[in-house]
Amino acid sequence: MPPFGSGLLVLTAPLAALPRRAAAAVAAAARVVAGPLYVHLQPGLRLAAPAEPLPAAPPACPALLRALAALYAAAAAQRDLDLRVLLGPGCRRLSRPPRVLLAAAAEAPGPPGPVQLGLQHLAAAAYGCPPHLPAVLLGDPGDGGGDPEEDAQDNGAALPDFSNVVVGGTFDRLHGAHRLLLSACCLLARQRLLAGVSDGDLLRHKVLMELIEPYELRAAKLREFLEDVKPSLRYDIVPLVDPYGPAITDPNLQCLVVSEETRKGGEAVNKKRLENGLPELALYEILLMKDPEHSQNEEEKISSSSLRQRLLGTLLRPPRQDPALPSRPYVIGLTGGTGSGKTSIAKLLGRLGAFLIDADKLGHAVYVPGGPAYERVVATFGAEILNEDGTINRKVLGAKVFGNQERLKSLTDIVWPEIARMVKEQIGEADAQGKAVCVLDAAVLLEAGWQDMVHEVWTAIVPEEEAVKRIMARDGLSEEAARSRLRSQMSNSRRVEQSQVVLCTLWEPEVTRKQVDATYSDNGLDSALFMENARKSSIVSRANSIGSTSASSVPNTDDEDSDYHQEPYKESYKDRRRRAHTQAEQKRRNAIKKGYDDLQAIVPTCEQQDFSIGSQKLSKAIVLQKTIDYIQFLHKEKKKQEEEVSTLRKDVMALKIMKVNYEQIVKAHQDNPNEGKDQVSDEVKFNVFQGIMDSLFQSFNASVSVTSFQELSACVFSWIEEHCKPQTLRDIVLRVLHQLKSQLYGNFPLQRQQLRGCRRLHSRGDGPPPARGPR
Repeated sequence: MPPFGSGLLVLTAPLAALPRRAAAAVAAAARVVAGPLYVHLQPGLRLAAPAEPLPAAPPACPALLRALAALYAAAAAQRDLDLRVLLGPGCRRLSRPPRVLLAAAAEAPGPPGPVQLGLQHLAAAAYGCPPHLPAVLLGDPGDGGGDPEEDAQDNGAALPDFSNVVVGGTFDRLHGAHRLLLSACCLLARQRLLAGVSDGDLLRHKVLMELIEPYELRAAKLREFLEDVKPSLRYDIVPLVDPYGPAITDPNLQCLVVSEETRKGGEAVNKKRLENGLPELALYEILLMKDPEHSQNEEEKISSSSLRQRLLGTLLRPPRQDPALPSRPYVIGLTGGTGSGKTSIAKLLGRLGAFLIDADKLGHAVYVPGGPAYERVVATFGAEILNEDGTINRKVLGAKVFGNQERLKSLTDIVWPEIARMVKEQIGEADAQGKAVCVLDAAVLLEAGWQDMVHEVWTAIVPEEEAVKRIMARDGLSEEAARSRLRSQMSNSRRVEQSQVVLCTLWEPEVTRKQVDATYSDNGLDSALFMENARKSSIVSRANSIGSTSASSVPNTDDEDSDYHQEPYKESYKDRRRRAHTQAEQKRRNAIKKGYDDLQAIVPTCEQQDFSIGSQKLSKAIVLQKTIDYIQFLHKEKKKQEEEVSTLRKDVMALKIMKVNYEQIVKAHQDNPNEGKDQVSDEVKFNVFQGIMDSLFQSFNASVSVTSFQELSACVFSWIEEHCKPQTLRDIVLRVLHQLKSQLYGNFPLQRQQLRGCRRLHSRGDGPPPARGPR
């Protein structure tokens, strides 16, 4: 830790020499100063001169801009170094007074005493510093050699100046590129600088927008920096809620400062101004700053989004210091919204050896018959929530509390305390097993107030659009239903406000793994903490050491330097490859989404109607299983229909045969018109029918009871089985024919004629053949 909280570095080298010397000077100063490092530029000043040095501002020229770029780039290589290069005339107070005065020994030849005294006189005259501040000379007096011709290089023409200058941006975690942009604005402005700070909907699509500092904090830091750098200007800092802001309505503005990436955004501003009847703004473009510390998947330029990505897996707030918390195991509360990837992070922690407590499983356990909350839940919400087997139907229970905050609170007041009690029992079990770290995986950790049981709260987040896609693909919900589910939960921003560590699963699983690893290795919480044989003194003291840096590697496509930016000015090969990968990944996700949408439309049983409590959701596996079941059902229906079609085909064939037979009978009658004279008379046919029915009725009357419908229905089937067999019916017909033959025997000619008719009747299928008696 450097010994001084703030300092003033005085550089007297020519402006043309500063780009070459900046890195060494800033690195040396960073070893002495921890807080704000102010830089006073005064080329050619002799600190050891007999006369007291007087402050003077360097000329506003391109060489000064190059020197500023080199200094802020050098500061970017020193993590968390707050560098502020002072511009304009001196004689002002700094927001954080320096505690030490610094100068490069190579730029101050002569004995150290006069140089240190000159530093003190300059600091007192320019910035009102106390006269006896410590003064330190940095580096070896002989290491400042350079090219005299380069040092004497012309500074170039003066920069243009304007009365009113405007600039816009997010200005989150004011980094070197922001400071260079703002310093250029200060050099160009004579009277006023209007700075628009993004807020509201402009932040919605920023990378890791939950980690963006509040507008008030960003505006306060911006004002402090500007008033330190050049207090002679008037600064108007306003929130930006649209991409243009006051730049298209303020008639006094003359110049808009842009970067090479945001020039097209500036041109769009001028187009709007012309539409509003205002003159165009002069566009002054500065170069982007390269990030010397960017990782493989980050952009090469310095941006706020990269800085926010580096916060993932680092300690944002100190752990809770509560005597009621156990010293062992060290308890981490892991939370996150639906679709955030919380479960995947919990699995990674489990592989490291952490003892996992799944609050959702405990929540299911309290509802089972005999569970701690079963009786009270049934008593409160009634027996209609029970299944036939006595278990609680969570869908019915969920429907009862859905949209009713009072009922929902009644339920959570019963269930959450019981889950908390079971969690404490599990923590005790982890201690008994000798586990050093315990992870409580709970989606409602903050809503239930369980953060009082943990040392740290870790939150998993993803952008809302990504969460919606995951929910739709996983649970088969519509986009509207997925967004409704997200809106019913605590927002990511509220979770982050109460968290010590934030993780993001937006990128590949390997990136998530690196974030988790960084949380323990890079930040002082050794992964050995998770091993059973780890025996270290204080979990809390080691947790307090978290917070140095993070090595998470994530891609960045967000431009944080200006909200006037519309399109990238040029695209690098890495950007094109990343964009192609993103498009391919999006195409794959769209194909999956379309497949599940088609299943929702085709398979009726996949319709989602889930109002249950907790995380009982229609997963992709369930959707696929329902689809398989539906396909099997359709296959069975197809076989059944094929059998019915086969039966119908047989019936059609039989009808066709009958049709042919009847056509042949009709044709035979037409060919032999006198054949009908020998046919059996209707009277004989009636007598045959009457005899058959009388015989059947006698057996029916003797066998079937008609006292009640039950007895009738029971006896009918047995009568049919006994007396309506084919052979029995044949015997009855033969007996009736015998009786008729006896009646007709007296009239022999008529008998012979009727018997012949009965035989013809039987041969055509109209009745049974007559019995053949003795001749």
